Amino acid sequence: MFGNRNKKSKWKMEYEDTIYKIYDWNRNLAGYFFPDYDVEETKENEDEIIEKLNQSHQNVQGGNILLPMVKLNLLDKEEGIDLDYAIVALEQSLQRVKVWKQWLLQNGSQFEINGNAIFTSREDREMLSIGIRIDKHMTLGEREILNTLIPLLDELHEAGLL
Repeated sequence: MFGNRNKKSKWKMEYEDTIYKIYDWNRNLAGYFFPDYDVEETKENEDEIIEKLNQSHQNVQGGNILLPMVKLNLLDKEEGIDLDYAIVALEQSLQRVKVWKQWLLQNGSQFEINGNAIFTSREDREMLSIGIRIDKHMTLGEREILNTLIPLLDELHEAGLL
Protein backbone atom coordinates (compact mmCIF):
# COMPACT_ATOMS: atom_id res chain seq x y z
CA MET A 1 0.00 0.00 0.00
CA PHE A 2 2.83 2.39 0.84
CA GLY A 3 6.27 2.78 -0.71
CA ASN A 4 7.89 0.05 -2.76
CA ARG A 5 6.56 -2.92 -0.78
CA ASN A 6 3.80 -3.65 -3.27
CA LYS A 7 5.76 -2.58 -6.32
CA LYS A 8 6.10 -5.56 -8.62
CA SER A 9 9.42 -5.91 -10.44
CA LYS A 10 9.37 -5.49 -14.20
CA TRP A 11 12.25 -7.94 -14.48
CA LYS A 12 11.76 -11.72 -14.51
CA MET A 13 14.28 -14.49 -14.07
CA GLU A 14 14.38 -18.13 -15.10
CA TYR A 15 16.95 -20.72 -14.05
CA GLU A 16 17.96 -23.11 -16.82
CA ASP A 17 20.94 -25.42 -17.15
CA THR A 18 23.23 -23.74 -14.56
CA ILE A 19 22.53 -20.16 -15.73
CA TYR A 20 19.88 -17.55 -15.02
CA LYS A 21 18.04 -15.90 -17.90
CA ILE A 22 16.90 -12.32 -17.35
CA TYR A 23 13.71 -11.10 -19.04
CA ASP A 24 12.28 -7.61 -19.28
CA TRP A 25 8.65 -6.65 -18.62
CA ASN A 26 7.65 -7.75 -22.17
CA ARG A 27 9.23 -11.19 -21.60
CA ASN A 28 12.06 -10.34 -24.01
CA LEU A 29 15.39 -11.92 -23.16
CA ALA A 30 17.49 -9.10 -21.69
CA GLY A 31 20.58 -10.98 -20.54
CA TYR A 32 22.14 -13.88 -18.67
CA PHE A 33 23.64 -14.29 -15.23
CA PHE A 34 26.39 -16.86 -14.67
CA PRO A 35 27.02 -17.41 -10.94
CA ASP A 36 30.51 -18.31 -9.75
CA TYR A 37 29.76 -21.77 -8.43
CA ASP A 38 33.37 -22.45 -7.43
CA VAL A 39 33.06 -26.09 -8.51
CA GLU A 40 36.03 -27.88 -10.02
CA GLU A 41 35.45 -28.24 -13.75
CA THR A 42 37.20 -31.61 -13.82
CA LYS A 43 34.53 -33.34 -11.76
CA GLU A 44 32.26 -35.65 -13.73
CA ASN A 45 29.18 -34.64 -11.74
CA GLU A 46 29.69 -30.87 -11.91
CA ASP A 47 26.15 -30.23 -13.24
CA GLU A 48 24.64 -32.31 -10.43
CA ILE A 49 26.59 -30.36 -7.80
CA ILE A 50 25.52 -27.05 -9.34
CA GLU A 51 21.90 -28.21 -9.43
CA LYS A 52 22.06 -29.09 -5.72
CA LEU A 53 23.64 -25.71 -4.91
CA ASN A 54 20.74 -23.96 -6.65
CA GLN A 55 18.06 -26.14 -5.09
CA SER A 56 19.43 -25.53 -1.60
CA HIS A 57 19.85 -21.77 -2.21
CA GLN A 58 23.54 -21.75 -1.32
CA ASN A 59 25.62 -18.59 -1.24
CA VAL A 60 28.10 -17.73 -4.00
CA GLN A 61 30.65 -14.97 -4.39
CA GLY A 62 29.28 -13.10 -7.38
CA GLY A 63 29.21 -13.96 -11.02
CA ASN A 64 29.00 -12.48 -14.48
CA ILE A 65 26.06 -10.78 -16.11
CA LEU A 66 26.01 -10.79 -19.92
CA LEU A 67 24.03 -7.99 -21.57
CA PRO A 68 23.64 -6.62 -25.10
CA MET A 69 25.92 -3.62 -25.60
CA VAL A 70 25.79 -2.45 -29.22
CA LYS A 71 24.37 -3.61 -32.56
CA LEU A 72 26.88 -2.92 -35.32
CA ASN A 73 24.57 -3.03 -38.37
CA LEU A 74 27.53 -3.65 -40.68
CA LEU A 75 27.95 -7.38 -41.11
CA ASP A 76 26.17 -10.02 -43.18
CA LYS A 77 24.93 -7.60 -45.84
CA GLU A 78 24.00 -9.20 -49.19
CA GLU A 79 25.34 -6.21 -51.09
CA GLY A 80 28.26 -3.96 -50.34
CA ILE A 81 27.63 -1.00 -48.08
CA ASP A 82 28.37 2.63 -48.74
CA LEU A 83 31.51 4.00 -47.09
CA ASP A 84 29.59 6.92 -45.58
CA TYR A 85 27.06 4.49 -44.09
CA ALA A 86 29.90 2.43 -42.60
CA ILE A 87 31.46 5.53 -41.04
CA VAL A 88 28.15 6.66 -39.51
CA ALA A 89 27.40 3.15 -38.18
CA LEU A 90 30.86 2.86 -36.63
CA GLU A 91 30.63 6.33 -35.07
CA GLN A 92 27.22 5.50 -33.55
CA SER A 93 28.56 2.21 -32.20
CA LEU A 94 31.61 3.96 -30.77
CA GLN A 95 29.39 6.53 -29.05
CA ARG A 96 27.29 3.77 -27.44
CA VAL A 97 30.43 1.95 -26.25
CA LYS A 98 31.68 5.21 -24.72
CA VAL A 99 28.36 5.61 -22.87
CA TRP A 100 28.81 2.11 -21.45
CA LYS A 101 32.38 2.92 -20.39
CA GLN A 102 31.30 6.14 -18.67
CA TRP A 103 28.46 4.35 -16.91
CA LEU A 104 30.83 1.66 -15.64
CA LEU A 105 33.30 4.28 -14.38
CA GLN A 106 30.57 6.18 -12.54
CA ASN A 107 28.66 3.19 -11.14
CA GLY A 108 31.15 0.33 -10.88
CA SER A 109 31.89 0.61 -7.18
CA GLN A 110 28.22 1.11 -6.24
CA PHE A 111 27.29 -2.21 -7.85
CA GLU A 112 30.52 -4.00 -6.86
CA ILE A 113 31.61 -4.38 -10.49
CA ASN A 114 35.24 -5.37 -10.77
CA GLY A 115 35.70 -6.22 -14.43
CA ASN A 116 34.19 -6.45 -17.87
CA ALA A 117 34.77 -8.09 -21.24
CA ILE A 118 33.24 -7.75 -24.69
CA PHE A 119 31.94 -10.73 -26.68
CA THR A 120 30.29 -11.31 -30.05
CA SER A 121 26.82 -12.67 -29.48
CA ARG A 122 26.39 -16.29 -30.49
CA GLU A 123 22.87 -15.63 -31.78
CA ASP A 124 23.62 -12.40 -33.68
CA ARG A 125 27.06 -11.63 -35.16
CA GLU A 126 26.02 -7.98 -35.40
CA MET A 127 25.61 -7.74 -31.63
CA LEU A 128 28.44 -7.11 -29.20
CA SER A 129 27.62 -8.15 -25.64
CA ILE A 130 29.28 -6.98 -22.46
CA GLY A 131 30.09 -9.32 -19.62
CA ILE A 132 30.17 -7.54 -16.28
CA ARG A 133 31.87 -9.17 -13.29
CA ILE A 134 29.94 -8.60 -10.05
CA ASP A 135 31.84 -9.38 -6.87
CA LYS A 136 29.28 -9.59 -4.07
CA HIS A 137 27.76 -12.33 -1.94
CA MET A 138 24.58 -13.71 -3.47
CA THR A 139 22.10 -16.41 -2.61
CA LEU A 140 21.20 -18.77 -5.43
CA GLY A 141 17.61 -19.00 -6.61
CA GLU A 142 15.55 -17.15 -9.19
CA ARG A 143 13.96 -14.73 -6.75
CA GLU A 144 17.13 -14.24 -4.71
CA ILE A 145 19.45 -13.54 -7.66
CA LEU A 146 16.85 -11.30 -9.27
CA ASN A 147 16.43 -9.26 -6.08
CA THR A 148 20.20 -8.78 -5.98
CA LEU A 149 20.37 -7.69 -9.63
CA ILE A 150 17.24 -5.48 -9.81
CA PRO A 151 19.01 -2.27 -8.68
CA LEU A 152 21.70 -2.78 -11.35
CA LEU A 153 19.15 -3.66 -14.05
CA ASP A 154 16.96 -0.68 -13.14
CA GLU A 155 19.93 1.69 -13.23
CA LEU A 156 21.07 0.37 -16.61
CA HIS A 157 17.53 0.72 -17.93
CA GLU A 158 17.27 4.30 -16.63
CA ALA A 159 20.56 5.11 -18.37
CA GLY A 160 19.15 3.79 -21.66
CA LEU A 161 21.60 0.90 -21.80
CA LEU A 162 18.98 -1.85 -21.52
